[in-house]
Amino acid sequence: MMTLPITLSSVMIPPDASFRRESPRPPHLRNARYAEQFDWDTLFYDVYRVGEHIVLQGPPLFNLAAPLLSAQSLRNRFGPLFPRTRRVERVNANEVWLRDSSTQLTLETPLGRFEIAVQPSEIERFAGRRVLHTLSKDNEVRWIIDWIRYHERVHSADAVLFYDNGSSRYSVSELQAQLAGAFPAMVVVVVSWPFKYGPQGGMAGAVDGQPAPWDSDYCPTGSLQHARLRFLRRARSVLNADIDELVVGPESIFAAAEAAPGGFIKFPGQWVTSAAPHPVTPADCRHGDFVYRDLRETDVCPPKWCVVPSACDDRRHSWSVHNLFGLKANKLISKDFSFRHFKAISNNWKGDRGDAGAFDPGRFVEDAPLCKALALAGLITAAS
Repeated sequence: MMTLPITLSSVMIPPDASFRRESPRPPHLRNARYAEQFDWDTLFYDVYRVGEHIVLQGPPLFNLAAPLLSAQSLRNRFGPLFPRTRRVERVNANEVWLRDSSTQLTLETPLGRFEIAVQPSEIERFAGRRVLHTLSKDNEVRWIIDWIRYHERVHSADAVLFYDNGSSRYSVSELQAQLAGAFPAMVVVVVSWPFKYGPQGGMAGAVDGQPAPWDSDYCPTGSLQHARLRFLRRARSVLNADIDELVVGPESIFAAAEAAPGGFIKFPGQWVTSAAPHPVTPADCRHGDFVYRDLRETDVCPPKWCVVPSACDDRRHSWSVHNLFGLKANKLISKDFSFRHFKAISNNWKGDRGDAGAFDPGRFVEDAPLCKALALAGLITAAS
């Protein structure tokens, strides 16, 4: 069955407007690329229906809140009792929930006049499904297919919700066709998500050796909140992982999350080295080429998670890349599950992740659980 393309009702601040989003980062902590990476202009990623509400979802409003909420169609609906409009501020995100049955919304604001088509809910596409979610840009299609096949065969995933962050190697429609052709029994939806990823924090955004705060990368959180509210509220369970990450554990991570108290499992990551005892080239490498851990590795992988969406409150809980904020179980890290983070499955957009030099059998140890899982998925290619 053909999957119709997903339409977003994105709203951008007009170039001639007198407003731009103010940055939360002090000027002395902005590196040379900060200005070009920061999202100054997106007001809403999308405007869509959630039950009886219209949700206007975007990055944090900051200084844009007052001019936006002065719109007559919004300001007269706030109130202490039974308000028709609520603003939900989240970590690196913002939503306006408007109780309204309209299919078209007009906002007349100092930021500009906006005529917005309200997009439909898509929750029926994924109802009852075990869904893989990711945000990706220009990853090799063979990596994407192997990533899906692994989680299908090892963890019983039966749906994919893929956010494409402005890839130049292929179009969204091309990727949709290739993935749907490779997995005809799965529900596969590719969403065009062309917004600025945002400046990095930590040492990746450092200035003069001083780490930057994680305060300006809105795009990843935005994709997760959008996925959750427009697509996944009735999904059976959802795994959030990147293309270079494969989950390893004693059973299906989806099944474990569905059985877990609170419907949630958060699990740590372990790096898989790009070193191998046999020749591997970036032009044709795959996950199955890499099964070794580096005994000298000191970098820590932030955790990832799997959740039952019905365990989350639409407004009190927030989905983010490494956390589900507000959920009690977010404090717990699983001892049974982990993910393997593949250094070689990367376009090196954050920097070179390769492990240079000859393969040293005294330094690298074979990851037996990973080998077993890759074999189960039919993806093992590394020579032992």
